[in-house]
Amino acid sequence: MTAGASPSETIAAIATGAGPGGVGIVRISGPDAFAVADTLHRASGVTGLQAGHTLRRVLLREPESGEPIDDALLAVFHTPRSLTGEDVVELQCHGGVVTLQRVLSAALRSGARLARPGEFTERAFLNGKLDLAQAEAVADLVNAQTVTAQRAAVRQVSGALSHAVREITHHLSGALALIEASIDFPEEIGDADPAAVDTLLGQAEVGIQTLLQSAAYGRRLTEGLTIVLAGRPNVGKSSLLNALSGTERAIVTPIAGTTRDVVEEALNLEGIPVRALDTAGVRDTDDPVERIGVERARAAIQSADVVVVVLDTTAPPEDDDTALIHSLMGRPFVVAWNKSDITPPLAFVPWSDVRANVAEVATSATTGAGLKELSLAIVHAITDDAGSNAFRESNPPLVTSARHEAALRRSGESIAAARATLASGLPIELIAVDTHGALHALGEITGETTREEIIAGIFARFCLGK
Repeated sequence: MTAGASPSETIAAIATGAGPGGVGIVRISGPDAFAVADTLHRASGVTGLQAGHTLRRVLLREPESGEPIDDALLAVFHTPRSLTGEDVVELQCHGGVVTLQRVLSAALRSGARLARPGEFTERAFLNGKLDLAQAEAVADLVNAQTVTAQRAAVRQVSGALSHAVREITHHLSGALALIEASIDFPEEIGDADPAAVDTLLGQAEVGIQTLLQSAAYGRRLTEGLTIVLAGRPNVGKSSLLNALSGTERAIVTPIAGTTRDVVEEALNLEGIPVRALDTAGVRDTDDPVERIGVERARAAIQSADVVVVVLDTTAPPEDDDTALIHSLMGRPFVVAWNKSDITPPLAFVPWSDVRANVAEVATSATTGAGLKELSLAIVHAITDDAGSNAFRESNPPLVTSARHEAALRRSGESIAAARATLASGLPIELIAVDTHGALHALGEITGETTREEIIAGIFARFCLGK
């Protein structure tokens, strides 16, 4: 049981977004949920007799005065067949802040207390309706900014990642059973077969590596990334931002130095939410205002996840372009040759010594040519995986959390240590220790071995009513 949670308390909260709407829901969960609902519509004992998963029309009233609050629908879910595994009532009211707040206030005065953020999902976890990975995916589902991220979250809520983790756990448990049987019953069982143990450990290791391959892409789906369009003045950075966003977000003129400050726009590149920054042209200038813009551009470049160096196909690269590209070596960046509808990208450039390691895309902000290829190049640069298309197409389990990734890496390290111990012929008890460590790390993903303070912190990040 996490800090602050009590199964003896009945909780209530508004489960729908704030603001006007056709329907708003007040959710009540706990042992007295039906009694609270009875109080609100003044029909003692009736709610508990209503069939589960059904709706009934009721008139909600103030518990003290009997004044009508709203004509609503009352949905009943009996334990354990409910969201939280407890008795649950959902009051489907007319949408609007005032109405929902009045219904919630009446519920709180009738015996419920206000739910903490994430407490409904937390109770679902505590009552075995969801494991911790599924519960975390509920928050990802609420916060998804793209269709791709939403689809991944739906898969996680349904248990795709949990199932993959259980498969790995099954292999580890099998190896541990062989090891511990030989320890506990040496005369009857004899020594564990090293080849059989190593096969099971190897299968677990492959499963972990498969999941870890998705981590860079999966985390970007939930966390998003920041890209910066950088380059000399008048190479078409603002035009390219407008073309990527489909809006006239940045001011475009033929005058060099038009962009004086950082312009920000939200994009969706290949299903990944992106914060795109258009910056002032990087050059030496005596204009004090433009100089500030250049300084901000350089600061944005330093903090970016991916830098898009924009070059002009109609003019040879200058020393500033070469210096910028060399300064980015070792970091994720791509080169966008803009205005390619006028002139093809140059074959010979001053930075040919690093060209083999640079992704280059011919683009045209005017015609839209190359924008799809540029989007893919940006995604591949940050995920370090040109096969991220496979993740989108096959929709496999994805690692979308830094916490999950860290746990998988710890488990993988323990498995590698166990296999090394097995290969060296050291005592089999040492293999058991590392295998237990691998299982413990995997249990942190599903919540079986996660510390209470970590669980409490996870649910504290949820919105109220979930």
